[in-house]
Amino acid sequence: MSAAVLLEQAQAEGILLMLVQGRLTWEADHQPPTDLLAELVAHKVEIIEALNEANDPPAEALEWLADVARLLECSPDYLLVSGFVDRHDLAEQHQHPPRFAARLIRSHPQWPEPADFCDQYARAREEACEPCEPQSAHEGISPAWIAARNAYHAHAIGACPDCHPSQKRHCAIGAELRARYDHETDILEARDGKSGA
Repeated sequence: MSAAVLLEQAQAEGILLMLVQGRLTWEADHQPPTDLLAELVAHKVEIIEALNEANDPPAEALEWLADVARLLECSPDYLLVSGFVDRHDLAEQHQHPPRFAARLIRSHPQWPEPADFCDQYARAREEACEPCEPQSAHEGISPAWIAARNAYHAHAIGACPDCHPSQKRHCAIGAELRARYDHETDILEARDGKSGA
């Protein structure tokens, strides 16, 4: 008997088969027939493989997750490990625009504050953007200003549909990034003013 047929029979009998830490377990509100349980045990390896295949998200769901992570300026693994996205979200939400999921995740009480979050990833953004510019462009400019500029531009100009820098309208994260960028610019201008005097 194939794993697919056994899964159908188990479902018809009201048996919920699931994988818990890689082990096949079952739940039912009544004692299932012993012959069905014996078949499930005999084909355990095939059933585990079939359940694993059913639990693997499709490629378009992984692309959707990557887009959500890009909008939130984090990694897909961070979203999964932190519990902001689970396998049910991947299965159910991947056909909807990623910006809706990103907006919902940003409203979660456990989502990091913009300042903490930006500081956490500023070094990675700075390292990613440095090779793009000539070295002479960095002379005399603080790494903090570069990180603030790159973070603000990546978010407000590149990723966020709610930010409109030309109209001075920003989402909460965009406003925080802009304030940090302005602060670093003021420090840089004050330092340049002192060194030029």
